[in-house]
Amino acid sequence: MNYFNYFIESYVHDGRIGVLVELDVSDTFAFRSDSFKDFARDLALQVAAMNPASVEELVAQPSVKDPEQTVAERMALLVQEIRTNVLVRRFVRWDTEPQRPNFPEPPRTPAVIYDLRKGNEA
Repeated sequence: MNYFNYFIESYVHDGRIGVLVELDVSDTFAFRSDSFKDFARDLALQVAAMNPASVEELVAQPSVKDPEQTVAERMALLVQEIRTNVLVRRFVRWDTEPQRPNFPEPPRTPAVIYDLRKGNEA
């Protein structure tokens, strides 16, 4: 499935999150299609909003534009419409917010705190 007709779409959200998505198509005619351009833009928006860890996770997610469909299902509809294959090659997402560590939520009641100090599970 190596097409080697690359297309890069970008998206910046509020000057805080930036995304580049690289797509590969089997025919460069698709680049001129409004449907393809819309899909590429929506895909970059998807990455900005959902922060997937991989391309596989990205295409399995519900679409932010139409939650009734996954990204893969929307891509299949695009392929039918423009009659050329489309492949998501890779993406990168930048966020200006510092990464916060994922600490567990602290206990909510003094009784739970007391039990934790004694070494008992609450």
